[in-house]
Parts: sequence; structure tokens; C-alpha cells
Amino acid sequence: MFSGTKFGGFAGACLTVLFSLLALQNLSVAQAMAGKAPAGDGSSCCVHSDGAAADSDPAAQTAGTPDTSNLPLHASATLTPDQVSQPEVIFLYSFPLPPGEQRFLGLKGAVSLTSQKALFNESLDTVATNTSGACPADGSTFPNYTAVYAAYPNLQPLQSFILKNPLKGTSKVDIDYIMPVGLPISDCMVVMLDWEGDSKVTMRSDLTMTYTTDSTLPAGTLLPTNQEFVFGIYIGPGSTANDALSFVQETRIPQAGTLLALVGDISDSTFDIPPPPGNWETTNDIYLVPGHCPSDIHVNGGGWTPKGGHYYADIPHDAQHLLNMPLKGFHAMDAQTFVYQPIDVQVQRGDCLLTLFGLKAPKGGIDSENQVKTLFLPAQ
Repeated sequence: MFSGTKFGGFAGACLTVLFSLLALQNLSVAQAMAGKAPAGDGSSCCVHSDGAAADSDPAAQTAGTPDTSNLPLHASATLTPDQVSQPEVIFLYSFPLPPGEQRFLGLKGAVSLTSQKALFNESLDTVATNTSGACPADGSTFPNYTAVYAAYPNLQPLQSFILKNPLKGTSKVDIDYIMPVGLPISDCMVVMLDWEGDSKVTMRSDLTMTYTTDSTLPAGTLLPTNQEFVFGIYIGPGSTANDALSFVQETRIPQAGTLLALVGDISDSTFDIPPPPGNWETTNDIYLVPGHCPSDIHVNGGGWTPKGGHYYADIPHDAQHLLNMPLKGFHAMDAQTFVYQPIDVQVQRGDCLLTLFGLKAPKGGIDSENQVKTLFLPAQ
């Protein structure tokens, strides 16, 4: 997502050139008790669930996962006229948890972004846990993530979903997954709705979280195999005017263990420069390279390639292809999809995950973003 130090806030021909990654490491989420009604027409508001407490739902229970429960994480925010003039606005909504540690297992429902004009807008919707301290007040707003984490230093993101919309109307991603191992959560769940763009929008989370109170369930973590790059114009590191080039996000495996799933979403969209004149297709791939990261692929301190290159040619012959998710579009539009792909791959410390981004188009601009993370279970 274009953000603060991302590619955001286009104003006519004036483009911001700072790029940042939101590699949100995952460790927690949880259960909420109270629901609230919308605040008012056209104002920032929350739309928590109608019900009061999260219930156990036998239908949601899975084999080998005892005592599962569901928690609605429903929230909605509509920008005010003043907020539309800002470069970025992040809304926070809280869902308190019972005492103790639980395990986050998955999400079901949808996230959506509704634009009132045919102008580029995007939203990053994040589920997080605040492991200690006061939970954010519903509808709290922040201008950037630096301010969010200054106010809530114990906030730990779990999973994010990116939505992009260059047109008038609603962009939506349906989400449905249960992971084989959980992520530790406690104290309070938080939904963050992050907007950048050019017109008034409404952002919604209609998600329900599945979790277990069984803290003996093995605890996994999510490796940040997500990133964003721009094609069709050079506006700084991580962008290129040459649509024949590609980019890479590189993630080293921290210790021996098992890769269990790929989870998140991909959103590739035209934006505030002329779109491709016809058909276009993005390439979204994840490879596992045993033993090392390729020396021919030069990444910066954030683990991504600031310059475009012919990186598909640099994939070693012994690499394992974990994800292949091409998305197709025509002229001005977004192409996006939810991803949940179970895998079972043993890895060692120093193995390397490569997320590749490419574009097949005659010319024209595409903002390509992958919010897919890799579920990792460290060896016991």
C-alpha cells in the first residue's frame, strides 16, 4: 500500500517518491465482548457486531482443534471531507478478550472498500492484538503507523488484506481460512482500517475470527513474504517505467521448522497514471531456495530489490515453486484475490523465500501488492 513513506498522495503530476514496506510480523489476536452501533451518517464510525459476546460454535470446530469459538470483528469507517484532504488516515477499533492467552486460528467474511468517485483509492485492513495496556478507543484515528505504534507499543499485527479501487463502486475480497496451528493472542483484538487515495470512501471489515482458548496448541508465526512495487513509471526505489522488468521480496528462514500455509491476498490495480491500453497480466510467485538467497538478486536492508531486473531468470534450478497466482485485467481496473494455500515443507535456517512480482503489458501503470504471508512452525 502507498503510505506515509510509501508512494502515496498523487496530486496531478506531483508524485511522492518514498517507498516503505509494511512487513507486519504476526503474533496475536483475540475475542471481543461488546457491540456498538454506527456513529452517524458520513462520519467515522464503528459497526461492531450486533451480539454481545463471542460464542462457541460447534460448526466452526475443526478436527484436532478443541474448544474453538467465534468472535465478530465488524467495523466500518467513512471519511469526512477533512480526512479526504489528508495523505493517510488509519482508524482503529477494539474487541476485548477474556483473561489469559488464546490462539488465533483464522478468519471468515469479507473486507471492502467503496469509492464515491472513479479515482484511485486503497485500503489496508489489518487484524492485530494489543497484548497489554489500554485498548484503542473505537474510531480513533492516526495519520501514520509511527503514531499508531507510539500510542500502542504492544500492538502486534497478525494478518493484513489490501484492497485497491481505481473506479467508482465497491471493491471486495472474500476471506475464509482456518490454520492448522495458532498464533498467540491476548488482552484485546484490534482492527485497523488504513486509507490512502483521492476521494471519499467507506471501509468495512465484516470478518469473524475463529480462535481457541487452548493455549497448549502449537504456536506458529507468520513470515513476511509480502511487498509492493509499481510498474509503468519511475517514482523512486521499488518502481520502474519498464514493464518487462520484475521485483523481488526476500525472506530468510530464521530457524529449522515447517512451512504450513500461505495466507493473505493479492491486489494488482491501475492507479493515477494512464492504464495499459488493453489486456494486462501480473505474475505473482513465491519460491523456496534451499540453503541461501541467490547472490544475483541484490536487495536492500528491507529485503527487497530497489531496482527492477530480470529476476525470474535468477531463480536457482533447485528452487521449489510454492505459489503461482497470475492476475489478469483490462485497461483501468483492479484484479485481486484471497489466498490460502496449505503446504507442508520442511525448512532449515538460511533457506530463502523469494516473492516475485512481474507484469505483462504493452505499457501503462500497475500498482502490484502482495499481502500473502507464510505460516511457519518452528521445530520443537
